[in-house]
Amino acid sequence: MSGLVHIYCGDGKGKTTAAMGLAVRCAGWQKRVLVAQLMKQDNSGERRILEQLPQVTLWQTYPSAKFSFRMTDAEKQAAAEWYTAQFRKIAETVQHGAYAMLVLDELLSCITCGFLPEQLVLDFLENRPEALEVVITGRDPSAALLERADYVTEMTLRKHPYEKGIFARKGIEY
Repeated sequence: MSGLVHIYCGDGKGKTTAAMGLAVRCAGWQKRVLVAQLMKQDNSGERRILEQLPQVTLWQTYPSAKFSFRMTDAEKQAAAEWYTAQFRKIAETVQHGAYAMLVLDELLSCITCGFLPEQLVLDFLENRPEALEVVITGRDPSAALLERADYVTEMTLRKHPYEKGIFARKGIEY
């Protein structure tokens, strides 16, 4: 069976939630899943529950993750080096066929911020193990990534509590 490429994108809420739901579904069938959350800290509710599932491996998060607009140029350069090296390690880790699914949460943001060369991702998608299902989340996928994807689901913001001054809540938004 051939693995497919999923992209959950857009400015609306639910991209990570959809990806994690798919990871749980895959793990529920006793298939191994590697989850890499890029541009995020390691304190989310989804990480807390996924780390309890023996079929799920959580990749380490960036040690000093913060919004890119709050980074200095030196911090951005360090982040780019780290994310590029980590992506190469992730790609190598899944090449042996031990995982049925790879979730690359916020990969699109990593590319958009200049922390990861898109061509590296495109090359990986082209040369990944045939059965590997790949799930990518974030905003603003390029035409090349959209073309490479088998599923593209766009979440559209229509209304959000942030507009009323309600900030991210533990257990709901993270």
